[in-house]
Amino acid sequence: MPSRPPEPTRPQRAWRRFVFSGLPAVSRAEAALVERLEWLLPASVNTEAWSGRLQEILEAEVTLSLHHVQAVQAAGLPRLVSRPAFFAALSPAPHAARALLELDLGLAHATVDAMLGGGGDAVQARTLTDIEEGVLGYLVLELLKTLSEGMEPSLPRMRLESIPRTPEEAVEAVGLETHLLAVQFRVGLGAQAGHARVLIPASVLGVSRPPRQDAAWRARRRTEWERNAGRLSNASAWLRAEVGYAEIASSDLGALQVRDVVLLDRVTARPHKGETGPAVLRLGRGRVGRMEAELLLEDGQYKAKITGFSLGEEPPPGTEPAGGGVDSPGESTSVEKTGEVDGADLMSD
Repeated sequence: MPSRPPEPTRPQRAWRRFVFSGLPAVSRAEAALVERLEWLLPASVNTEAWSGRLQEILEAEVTLSLHHVQAVQAAGLPRLVSRPAFFAALSPAPHAARALLELDLGLAHATVDAMLGGGGDAVQARTLTDIEEGVLGYLVLELLKTLSEGMEPSLPRMRLESIPRTPEEAVEAVGLETHLLAVQFRVGLGAQAGHARVLIPASVLGVSRPPRQDAAWRARRRTEWERNAGRLSNASAWLRAEVGYAEIASSDLGALQVRDVVLLDRVTARPHKGETGPAVLRLGRGRVGRMEAELLLEDGQYKAKITGFSLGEEPPPGTEPAGGGVDSPGESTSVEKTGEVDGADLMSD
């Protein structure tokens, strides 16, 4: 019987690592500006709150969504602010650095029309009159009032400093700043759509002090998680159970090979023998915290019964947290156990 010829083998496709090109470099200082912006704004102020307040003032349908946040340098500011628009210089104190609010011209005209009783229809783009700028200035004051209601008492309140008439005056109003944070929004007012942008100098963002992982930090993260939980409804994550640990030197770790044996320093449960015991559950990388659990064997299946939650980084095995077991203020290695903590506090992992 003649043998069948072997099927031709398909050549293996050479995989190449994809590298994103053309992305601007972001320094640590610029990344810190975004974090400071988060803690400069009250937790109660978000795009939903802003759009709700605008609908109350304009008595029209308003949609507001964040488009992007970008760190820019002062040298690129004239190129960024180059078109005619409505500008408002905002400052936390007299003679201090100024932030800049920019509203594109078409949306500015529609806003004035809505505030004066119109339907917010689009009109021909032209230079705003003094009266129209005054109407928009009133809107800015109302928004600043909404912003100040939920701010921390220690933070200064933003105030309307001036209304520049041209892009050149707007750039000059910002002053000599090395870095700024550009926060751009998409705005819809009836049938009119446009953008609004806020340019915040680094010195203004410097008044905020992002807290460490304390109660305020956890409460804010929990609020954000509850508001955006729907985005994670179809996402899955691994939850691993640790029943032992071993300390190993980096030199020994680099010399490990297949079939080498590592002795564990401590074993809390022996699942291979059917023995139960305490375990530690970690979500993702487990940097935010962990869950204490009791490993159980029921109907031939292992189950982990959660007995507590611990937030913060875990101290090395065999050591106590800084301060002889009492958490020291400002220590990132402190461990906190409380009945008020639950799984939502670990979502950042």
